[in-house]
Amino acid sequence: MTNETKQNRSIEQQIRRLLLTVLPVMCAIIFILIVMLVTINGQYTGVLQNAVTAADFNQEFKAMLDSGMYNHVILPRSEDAVKQLPMDVLSDAEDVLRRLDTTTTLRDNRWRIQSMLDMCGNLRGYMVEIALEESYDQRMELLERNIRGETGLTKLIETYMHEFIDDEVREMARLQGQVTTQVTAVILSVVAGVVLLTVAMIWYAVRVTRRITGPIGALSTKAQQFGEGHFDAAPVETHITELQTLDNGFDEMARRIDALMDKQRQDQQSLHRAELELLQAQINPHFLYNTLDSIAILAESDRGEDVVNMVTSLSTFFRNSLSKGEDIISLEAERKQVTSYLEIQQIRYSDILRYEIHIPDELLDCQVPKLILQPLVENALYHGIKNRRGMGTITVTGQSDGDDLLLKVTDNGAGMDDEQVRILQAGIYEDRHTGLGLVNVHKRIRLYCGEPYGLFFESQVGKGSTVSIRLPQTRTLGEEHHQ
Repeated sequence: MTNETKQNRSIEQQIRRLLLTVLPVMCAIIFILIVMLVTINGQYTGVLQNAVTAADFNQEFKAMLDSGMYNHVILPRSEDAVKQLPMDVLSDAEDVLRRLDTTTTLRDNRWRIQSMLDMCGNLRGYMVEIALEESYDQRMELLERNIRGETGLTKLIETYMHEFIDDEVREMARLQGQVTTQVTAVILSVVAGVVLLTVAMIWYAVRVTRRITGPIGALSTKAQQFGEGHFDAAPVETHITELQTLDNGFDEMARRIDALMDKQRQDQQSLHRAELELLQAQINPHFLYNTLDSIAILAESDRGEDVVNMVTSLSTFFRNSLSKGEDIISLEAERKQVTSYLEIQQIRYSDILRYEIHIPDELLDCQVPKLILQPLVENALYHGIKNRRGMGTITVTGQSDGDDLLLKVTDNGAGMDDEQVRILQAGIYEDRHTGLGLVNVHKRIRLYCGEPYGLFFESQVGKGSTVSIRLPQTRTLGEEHHQ
């Protein structure tokens, strides 16, 4: 009995010694694991906050400063012009950049922050220069060149901030990989140590391993899903606080990234639509300048009747241009619009211009984007008819082509060779500035109707050119493509 007690006691002692040997190791490993998780999670949270702050900055800074400076440029000059500059926007941006400089851990991003702070200083100088400039045209040129244009500093700052965000996101991915690697290494060490110490601890080791590796594997899968753009993964079931914190952090990160992506997409769509509407609004002033020049010439030549006719046609043209504020109008209204334009131009160029319009009546109720024919007719006149000798003719036609509507503007002017046609077509599709009217028409057709539709060119030197407009033949174009 005594021996049995001693033996049992001896086993208890051995187990106790084993536990006393294993438990400190396990506690040390767990402590190290917790420290690593908390450290990496803190770094991860800091990097995430940097990315979010930078994304918010990129969403607001360029648009607010560009808009504020544009409004400042178009307002009349005053003695307090410098005080009216939107310097608060720039100051807020500098505060954000200094804050990011203190929180980012990446050397390249610190360099970018310092570069952007230098750019802000340059921006401040450019803004003051614009405020002190008396000439509106010079102010607008300085604004486009130094601040909001493709070569402007706000665009460069936006680019630098995109690179800042990219590096911060890559740092988040690296930290996630580090978490997975380190935790897996710790788990393997625990399992190996437990196996070497005693077979009796295998059950415990397996249980601990399952409690840890299961959620970690789920978190790894969840991170992979996030990387693939799926932000609706189910929560990970775990009773480990750190892993739960990581899971909650993943969910919060996914929610904020998804919201930021949606906001960015909406902002880009709104900006794109506003840009196209601005381009569309520029067509009427462009035509108005030419028409007023013609009226002035007619008035100087004492051609009073032609002045009356031209002013009447101009009034009709702009009345039709209003179209009750609609961007989509009937083909009949578009025909009236281009007819008014041709009447105006024929008065001025009566010795070189004839025109014909042949659009079947059954197509006149088709819906088309507003002001798509007039820019093409203007292009045919100024680049085709005026570059040939003698009388020229512009013909506008319309026809059905399957489910599509095909409108053509043909002139018998100077024409173009194949290389010129190729360059013109490429410029339209690559959005190069080949002509305000042509680019505007093509971009608006693509916006409203989609990828297959737009402008197409044919031409022969000495014989003339044809510009074709392909549209869907529908009576509900505006409703379908505004949604």
